[in-house]
Formats: sequence, structure tokens, C-alpha cells
Amino acid sequence: MKPATLVYINSNDEKEIHKLLQAIEEKREQVEELTVSVENLKAEVDLFQHRYNAHIGRYYLELDKVELEAKEYRLRLQLRREDVSEEEIEARVESCFRENRTRIDACEAQKEDAQESQKNELPDKEVKFLQNLYRKLAKRFHPDKAEHPDEQNRREQLMPLINRAYHEQDVEILKRLSIGETDIEIDSEHTTAEKRERLQSELRSLNRVTAELRSEINRVKAGRTYRLKEQVETAEKNGNDLLTTLAADLKRKVQSGHAQLTRLINMWRRSKNS
Repeated sequence: MKPATLVYINSNDEKEIHKLLQAIEEKREQVEELTVSVENLKAEVDLFQHRYNAHIGRYYLELDKVELEAKEYRLRLQLRREDVSEEEIEARVESCFRENRTRIDACEAQKEDAQESQKNELPDKEVKFLQNLYRKLAKRFHPDKAEHPDEQNRREQLMPLINRAYHEQDVEILKRLSIGETDIEIDSEHTTAEKRERLQSELRSLNRVTAELRSEINRVKAGRTYRLKEQVETAEKNGNDLLTTLAADLKRKVQSGHAQLTRLINMWRRSKNS
């Protein structure tokens, strides 16, 4: 009776491990699909952000600058009426608007940095790790190795993402796609308990990643840029170019601001000569 009992126990163990492996495979597919969704969503937002900056962003920055200069000259004129010395006037102006000036300078510097698109160099150890991850995933997701059309389509969506993550040194995406890829076999040297614990750990990691990815999708969709993108797209469907309208309105405000600033500068110059 003992052999029969042993067979029965092993059969149940194998069923449990098989169920864990199936759950891991299903969860891996969810991670892959969610990863593609997140990255596509981010790409859409980035594309819209570039479009927004080209149409509108520069006007907002210019408007901030002209409004700040106007405030500075109003304060100069007020202090001049109070008989404050010119040296003290400039010190007060610098003190009052230091934070505003720093913020605008930071925005301009950020704009220049974005245009340069620098890439940080990774240490040799991390480069090797990145290369190994990339090779492993490229081999696993190569479209030519797909057995079914649906699988080939999924791989064709993943491979460009994997290639981009590698070239941009985005280790997190590659690590995320590698979770759940376990080499445990039923007849390996590991005990049943060790296999079960390893597989359960992998499944927990996959559940955590899927939750993080869903949260990331919700975060992006709740963001100001995504909501504005939806407003612009809705307006376009109705035949309205919302970005062009906003740009024209901001341009008028900038022009009005420059005209007002010119008047304030002239008033300041006259006050210095009087």
C-alpha cells in the first residue's frame, strides 16, 4: 500500500505546482499587457506634451517673465515715491521676487535640458545586468518564435518596448518583464516545499507588479496633461482647434504685457531723470 500512497501524494503535489505554474503564466501575461498599456499611455502623454509646448508652453513662460518684470517695475516706482535710495530699491526688488525669478530660471533651464536629452551612464556591473536581461527577454519574446497569431501579435508589441528600454537603459521595465520566469521543474533537485515556496513568492511578486501597473495607469489618466489631452481631442472631434485658440489668447496677453511693461520702464526712466 505504501507505493500507492506515495504516488497519490506526489500526484497532488504535482497538481498544486502545476496550478501555481499556470497562475504565474496567466499573471505574467497580465504584466506584459499592462506594461504595454502603461508605456503606450506615457508615450501618448509625452507626444501631447511636446505638441502642447510647441503651441502654448513658450507663451506661458514668456507671460510669466513679462508679468514678473512688470511687478518689479511697479515696486521700483512705489519705492521711488517713498524716497527710497536706488541701491535700497534694487535690494528690495531682488529680495521680494527672488523665488519667482528662481522658478522662471529653473523652467528655462529645464527646457534646455530636455532639448539636449542626456543619457546617464550606468556602472559596468549594471550594464552587464542590463545586457543579460535584454538578451533573455529578446530570446523569449522574439516574434518569429510565436506558435499562434495572437502570441505573435503580443510579442510584436513587446519587442519594440524591450528594445527601447534597453537603449534608454530603463532597467525597471526589463526587470518587470522578467518576473515570474522560473526554471523550476517537477523532477529537479528541489524539494516539493522549496518549489512551492519559490513559485508562491514569484506569484506574489507578479500580483504586486500588476497592482502597481494599474495604479500607474490610474495616476497617468488622473494627471493634468492627460485630462487636457482628452479635452483637446474631444474639441478636435467637434471641429475646434483648442490649442490654437489657447495659443492666440496667450499671445494677445503676452503682447499686452509687453506694452504695459514698456510703459512702466519709461515711467521708471523718467523718475530717475526728474
